[in-house]
Amino acid sequence: MSNIRVAVIGAGIGGLTFCVALGKQSNIKMDLYEAAHEFGEVGAGIAMWYRTQQIMEKLGLGDDLAALEGGPFKKGNVVAFRFRKSDELVGRSFLDMNTTGGMLHLHRASFQKTVINHLPPSCTSHFSKRLVSYDDRGSGPITLRFADGTTAECDVLVGADGVKSAVRNIMFSNLAKEGKLTKMEATQPSLVWSGTVAYRGLIPKERLEARAPGHRALTQDMAYCGKNKHLIIFPVNNGALINVVAFSSDFSKEGTQYSENSKDWVVEVPQEELLQEYEGWEPEVTALLECIDKPTRWAVNMVLPPSTLVSGRVAILGDSAHAMTPHLGSGAGQAIEDAYILASLLASRKCTPAALPRVLQIYDEIRRPKAHNVWNLSRANGMIYQFAGAGYEHVGLCDDSVSGETLANMAKELEGNYNWAWKTSAETDREEALSMLSTLRAKL
Repeated sequence: MSNIRVAVIGAGIGGLTFCVALGKQSNIKMDLYEAAHEFGEVGAGIAMWYRTQQIMEKLGLGDDLAALEGGPFKKGNVVAFRFRKSDELVGRSFLDMNTTGGMLHLHRASFQKTVINHLPPSCTSHFSKRLVSYDDRGSGPITLRFADGTTAECDVLVGADGVKSAVRNIMFSNLAKEGKLTKMEATQPSLVWSGTVAYRGLIPKERLEARAPGHRALTQDMAYCGKNKHLIIFPVNNGALINVVAFSSDFSKEGTQYSENSKDWVVEVPQEELLQEYEGWEPEVTALLECIDKPTRWAVNMVLPPSTLVSGRVAILGDSAHAMTPHLGSGAGQAIEDAYILASLLASRKCTPAALPRVLQIYDEIRRPKAHNVWNLSRANGMIYQFAGAGYEHVGLCDDSVSGETLANMAKELEGNYNWAWKTSAETDREEALSMLSTLRAKL
């Protein structure tokens, strides 16, 4: 339908992709509101598996994104990651994970610029707009109120404003007042700490070559695993930079609050802290970490799976809806799937203003269980990487006595958790959603 107005809060991966997807399929007017004074993205590398790559191609972004990696998307069977047990002086390889299409590596800022270049004329961007409240009375326009005192109106509100989402907080506050949440949801915070921190750094390829000639991270995507810690390594910017993410966990603190001050979630730390965290690990891990002069430490927070992603004519997507741990490399992919499915429903000729609440319910029914499954798989993977899941309790710190059978079981479990990312397609979900919408219209 072209006679509805859509407001999108947040210009991150999910919000931008949603605007591109909706613009590809309709002439619906969109207003994109961003709290910052300009487009900007925090973070380093993101991963994109075959399932997400297919969506990018459908949206016409495939060639531009592939160019960021120096060539077309990979086809066929490709080794995506090589896994090693590395918290010992002589590490051991235990899995070369073969996937369809491999993993596309993207620098987050470069990805964002590419998507911005595809924003449609039907999308108007507004900056320095921080949402403080909205009113959805069920009829008439939704009223938006911003911190600068201005207001705006829309027919559909999409919250893509990240892990600290204002839209999510307002939505669930309203649902709690209406008695539509479980007691646990109504009384406990939805945003919690996973118990994990991530040390991040980008290493120029030349620096690693000079420090450790022939280092396997120069040519291979690596996962270095150990007790309560692991590292994920892959190149970005067409191989010019090596992206390093080193995780350290205390799983007894999962579900707590990392800090009341969100500014503490990301801090610069001395290199010595990073090196001490991985003392006793194999030399090739130490070589990587010694190339990071100014690492940053990030609290890995997550949004507990909610009972709904919608209320009336308001929906949330991406990290606003289901921020997850990064241990499947699928957080960005899930935001993109949300955006793709929701845009397809809103762009359908069978979507009318009167049907909008049910249209959003269809989005919720299709996307919420899929995203929550990935949320759980990602959490499980993080524990497997760090020998903390069921069946690995016997593994100790820097334990070089772990059997080959244990590592083989670990490899099998990891591969099983990843398979959906290249053996299934979001097109199946899109077709199911549109079929549900068709049935709805037949009843009206």
